[in-house]
Amino acid sequence: MGPAPRMAAVLAVGVLAVAGCSDQPEPEPSPTSSSTTPAPSSSTPSGTASPSRTSSVPAGFSLDAVASPTFPDLGGNLGGIGVVRVGHHAGYDRVVWEFEGTGAPTYSVKYVDEPIGDGSGDPVPVRGQAYVEVLITSVGIPAGGASRPPDASASSLSGTVIAQASAIYGGFEGYGQTFIGVRDRERPLRVSVLANPTRLVVDVANG
Repeated sequence: MGPAPRMAAVLAVGVLAVAGCSDQPEPEPSPTSSSTTPAPSSSTPSGTASPSRTSSVPAGFSLDAVASPTFPDLGGNLGGIGVVRVGHHAGYDRVVWEFEGTGAPTYSVKYVDEPIGDGSGDPVPVRGQAYVEVLITSVGIPAGGASRPPDASASSLSGTVIAQASAIYGGFEGYGQTFIGVRDRERPLRVSVLANPTRLVVDVANG
């Protein structure tokens, strides 16, 4: 799906607060972070009533789709590769994509019923019972000879609610796409962006 269809799909998406992330402790949300507000999400795993939608949601987290204020407009030049890592924290498990480029990215993060590849329209195999689609811009073409970075290791996923977290290797028309597989159900999310280096952070509540 190119930018035009995607733009129509995400116009209903609101915006959320920006926070921080990594395997090692990184800064938490600060008063200088730009803020966004969540918008309603209609996706729930097919045939499943998500227990998390009837339980308490931690402060700063949401089950709704979230996007940066200017998405689907393209953002800063992030480069062609987003290296991924996962870390366990009290109350949440954190997925971080780090880019070598510069500038403020735009993003959209939401639960989907089925992981579908951007551009190809083909199903994407993702482990887990619930699926978070992550789109971030602007992601270019990896430099010639650049190796695809590994996905999050089994050891980093152990003890977390994250079943799979994949690296970003190149984009389709500037949009880098990846998915987070959550082990059991839709869980509240918190989305953040950090600079120097540029990182997109998705925290998944684990309580």
